[in-house]
Amino acid sequence: MDQLEELKQFTTERFHNHKAHPPRHALPDVPVKLRTQLNLFLPDHEMHAPAVWFEFKRWVDRTYRAYLKEAHGVRNVNELEVLARCIPVCYQKGMRAQPHYHHTGDHVLCLYLDCGNDRIPPEDRDWTVGDGELLLQDPRPMAGFPFWEKVRYIETFPGLVVLHPSRIWHETNPFNAPSGQRTLLVVTLRVASHNYTELYTRL
Repeated sequence: MDQLEELKQFTTERFHNHKAHPPRHALPDVPVKLRTQLNLFLPDHEMHAPAVWFEFKRWVDRTYRAYLKEAHGVRNVNELEVLARCIPVCYQKGMRAQPHYHHTGDHVLCLYLDCGNDRIPPEDRDWTVGDGELLLQDPRPMAGFPFWEKVRYIETFPGLVVLHPSRIWHETNPFNAPSGQRTLLVVTLRVASHNYTELYTRL
C-alpha cells in the first residue's frame, strides 16, 4: 500500500503538470483541437519519479512477458523488444472513460491506485448508474445479443491490475464516490520485434 501511495502521488502530480504545461506539437495548423499526448516513461517525467517508479516499470515488463507466454504461447518472450507508453489518469466525481480502444498497441495494462472513498458496495449499487466499474466489450459478433449480455463488468479497487488486448472496446461507468478521486496508470504495450521479422523489409 505504501508503494501504491507513492505511485499515486507521482501520477497525480504528473497529471496536473501536464494539464498546466501541455506540450507543443510539431504539427501544421489544422482546424481541429488535437489531444495532447503523454508518456510517463520518457526521461522528462522519470527525472521527477520516486524510486518505486522504476520497480513498477520493471514489473510491467516482467508481467507482460509472462502474459505473452501464458495467454498467447509465445515461447521466446525474453527475446522480444517491447515498446510501452504510460498514461496517468485522474478522474473527479462524475467523470468517466468514453468507449474506446487503443489502436497503436497490442495490449493494455491498467493499475488502479485509488478508487475514491465511501463507495456504495457493489451489491447495493444502482447498476443503471454504477461507480467507476471497468466495462469490457465481448468482441465476438453475436447477432441478436443485447448489449448488457456482451459486457464484462469489473469492480475496481486499489492494487487491481487488468491486462487485456488493445482491440477490445472498453469504457467505465461514471466515478460516483462521495469523495476522493479515481487514479490509475494505463500502460499501452506493443511488441516491436515480432517473430518471423526476417521475412520483412522496411519500405
